[in-house]
Amino acid sequence: MLPVLLLGAALAATDASFKASDGVQLHARVDVPKGSTKGVVFLHMLGRDATDFDSLADKLAKGGMATVAPDLRGHGRSAKAGQELSELDYLAMVLDGKAAVKYLRDRGVTELSCVGASIGANLCLTVAAEEPALGNVVMLSPSLNTKGIQTPGPLKAFGNRPLLIVAAEDDATSMKASTLLHEKALGQVHYELYPQAGHGTRMLNRVGALEGLIQSWLLGTYQLSSGEVVVPKPGMQVDASTIQTEGQKLSSHE
Repeated sequence: MLPVLLLGAALAATDASFKASDGVQLHARVDVPKGSTKGVVFLHMLGRDATDFDSLADKLAKGGMATVAPDLRGHGRSAKAGQELSELDYLAMVLDGKAAVKYLRDRGVTELSCVGASIGANLCLTVAAEEPALGNVVMLSPSLNTKGIQTPGPLKAFGNRPLLIVAAEDDATSMKASTLLHEKALGQVHYELYPQAGHGTRMLNRVGALEGLIQSWLLGTYQLSSGEVVVPKPGMQVDASTIQTEGQKLSSHE
């Protein structure tokens, strides 16, 4: 029984429910440490759910960062799960991301980041373009357009906030989009390109160093090739020198 008990204690995230501004009920995995003012919104891929980010969210929460990972509408335990979604449903997923931001802000979290995979990456950038409180974005396998959620316009509106882009060479569509987004980014940006790592959150399972890279970026300890440390700097402390990456590093600061 002991291994089972240890496994059950490993993740502190709990289930929560809240509504998007259009009334759609959303299920989410949340962890809000007492007194935390820094937090992360996680947005998953199509066909997946919030649990894809449980491991990474747990590591951040143990260091004091609040986390919320909603099941996007039509997914997991949120409304419309199992239904065929329309174009308008996909566009309305932006409201799901905004609802997650509001959930944390209502609990005293003022310094916010967003981590998304595939369509979730596009959604993070789109939400951040309209939510100044999102000061930092991590995009895993973004595209220029997924189900109508586009990135070129929001990238301009995102301005000079920090942006981490991660893609894989065996994911040609995302690699091309990531290269363009990296070139057009206005602020602190780092593009990590891995070989044979797959798409979206699958990269978290295939590249052991990726979680560490994301943590370092979110915590404000990642050092760009220019020597600058990524800002804003969340309160957790990690030694950036211990972060080992296996991909091709394409850093810049404009």
